[in-house]
Amino acid sequence: MSKARIGMVTVGQAPRGDVVPDMAALLPGVEILEAGALDGLDRAAIARLAPAGDDEILVTRLADASSVFVGKSHVLPRVKARIAALEDQGVALTVLLCTGAFPRMAARRPLLEPQQVLLGVLRGLSHPGRLGVLTPSERHVPQTTARWRADGFDAAVVPLSPYEEHDPASLARATAALRAAEAGLVVMDCIGFRDVTRRDLTARLGVPVLVANLLVARLAAELLALS
Repeated sequence: MSKARIGMVTVGQAPRGDVVPDMAALLPGVEILEAGALDGLDRAAIARLAPAGDDEILVTRLADASSVFVGKSHVLPRVKARIAALEDQGVALTVLLCTGAFPRMAARRPLLEPQQVLLGVLRGLSHPGRLGVLTPSERHVPQTTARWRADGFDAAVVPLSPYEEHDPASLARATAALRAAEAGLVVMDCIGFRDVTRRDLTARLGVPVLVANLLVARLAAELLALS
């Protein structure tokens, strides 16, 4: 029997060696095909996709492991093209590797959008304390706060870059801010956050912490009847 195949589309460049291996561990026997909206682009071309005006800011990872800010309106057509290309390669479903809010995208196979998955889980879950949300940079705080408020959540939004989460000082600042906000549940609102940081935050705060990439991987496993 051939392996099930799933697609994973990043708004940056593939492969996503920071998060896909952790996700793959929850998808035994599955072949993962990766694609990125910025694949094949050099630094000058990527710079032209920078956010401007009121365009939503996305932060993502490049193939050299550096991070970059891009505007959602610039990368959206490229994301759609990558989804279609992976479907042409026969994937059973596609996972979007970004927790940003996207308009409904056409797909011929199931498409998992992390932000919608997070919202669905939180709407079915009650918890003591305030919702804490980790967002990837100070630049993200206003738009992330507005997005969660529009979705009906009074979230305490705290910046922590998933690409600098190994920095003890940054993690300590984020922990202190979440504790001061009396967060009773924390959502790591960027696909780049990893399980190792989730475990650290859980130990520091003593409250549940949701990491988006693993939550989506578990849902993909359920859809593929792997569990």
